[in-house]
Amino acid sequence: MKRSRYKRRKNPKFIAVVFTLLILITALTYLIGSKNNNMPPSETGTPTLPATESTPPSTTSQTPTPDLSETPTPPALDPNNVSTEDHGILPITGTVEESGQMSLIKSKVEDYISGLDGKYGVSFIDLATGESFGVNDRDSYVAASTSKLFMNLMLYTKMESGDIDPESILKYTSADFEPGSGIIQNEPYGTEYTVRETSRLSIIYSDNCGINMIIRILGIEEICQYVLDLGGDIYYDRGHVTSPHDLTIVAQELYRLYLNNPDLYGELIYNLENTVWKDRIRAGVPDDVKVAHKIGNQTRVASDVGIVFGSHPFAIAISTRDVDETEARNNLAIITKMVYDEVEAYAK
Repeated sequence: MKRSRYKRRKNPKFIAVVFTLLILITALTYLIGSKNNNMPPSETGTPTLPATESTPPSTTSQTPTPDLSETPTPPALDPNNVSTEDHGILPITGTVEESGQMSLIKSKVEDYISGLDGKYGVSFIDLATGESFGVNDRDSYVAASTSKLFMNLMLYTKMESGDIDPESILKYTSADFEPGSGIIQNEPYGTEYTVRETSRLSIIYSDNCGINMIIRILGIEEICQYVLDLGGDIYYDRGHVTSPHDLTIVAQELYRLYLNNPDLYGELIYNLENTVWKDRIRAGVPDDVKVAHKIGNQTRVASDVGIVFGSHPFAIAISTRDVDETEARNNLAIITKMVYDEVEAYAK
């Protein structure tokens, strides 16, 4: 067999393709190596991708650290005051600096009542400073309806302790009947009232029948002892008498209890502020100053006891005997205004 004289020739297109591929591979290898050499390694060994519009750069390092020293601190509660819904911020008795004005005010009151007919007794307690004075204040006077203050205050303490349910029912009976002030006397025997409503009527209308219903559930001896336990001098049931001193002690206790339990005792104070009698202590202060008071009327007697919610709240009681009732009611307003003006002067 003869061999061909011609050797097989290689395809030039094939050679060109191979050559081009070799050049591309070499160039790609160079580029990858150069890029890896210039890129700092991440902590995990994985290359960090460059930021793009869809992957925003981290701004953590740009966020300012808040200055905690600039955070506002809420004001500290003042342990010497109590905030009330109806009377604003009230001081706890004895937490305000004394005025040193008691002798001056007492002297002015003494001078005024020395020229009046009949007998007047006055007792005063500044419920902010705790200062007090009295003029004929420990002598006995007919209590009349001022006694309804300490009877109702005792009733409310029984409500607070749970001994008496304010929604329990009291039935008006013939034993409760007493003519004079009030509206229950016009209702038939057997009419029923809650304890709370009976109390309200005994304050707002000074209802005699209502207070007799309250005495029935409290006990007269227990009421008398209650006043003595508060620091009073006089046993009420020995002639139904009291004194300005004892009445202001009761008013001071009402104020203290009000600061401790505004919701409950605020109800009693509200009733005292809304009594139908607007004379005496109430007439001695401006109309925009709240006054919680309980008047007392009897023949040749016109008395009053209350709390005046001025710049310094104060308790005041004025009792009388052997007076012209109309003149006395006006004199009580004058005495109250005299005291109020002096308190406002030193309180501000």
